[in-house]
Amino acid sequence: MRIGLVGAVIVSVVLSGCQATEENPNQAALLQVLENRQKWNAEAIHDYSFDYDRIANIFTHPVHIEVLGGNVNRVTDRATGAVYSNVGVPTVDSLFAEIERAIPDRNGSVSAEYDVTLGYPNAISLGSNIPDMGTTESITSFQKTT
Repeated sequence: MRIGLVGAVIVSVVLSGCQATEENPNQAALLQVLENRQKWNAEAIHDYSFDYDRIANIFTHPVHIEVLGGNVNRVTDRATGAVYSNVGVPTVDSLFAEIERAIPDRNGSVSAEYDVTLGYPNAISLGSNIPDMGTTESITSFQKTT
């Protein structure tokens, strides 16, 4: 009887310590963005280009973005060759900032994928509880230009 009681106490102590330890998704996402931003910053890349696509409720053109000295220098429509204003066009740094701002927003989900080598975000999905208000962004054909 005494052994059974001790065994029951041990089992209950072990089970109480085995509560689900679910990680907070916001903390995990923030850690992921910070680790990849650190990787990106360590590379010290300031001159680069990439293809950028944004799928949202509003129409956006598929563009090629050229960044010099950390600033957008040229934005070209990949389909027509038209050159657009660089106002509001993202750089890698501004995409990191966009992800960081969206993480604590509890009105939608945030997911991002990052380049394994350089750390820049190559896919971003910003969900919304409001129908048709989420966005998906992708960076492809990234190249250093120095």
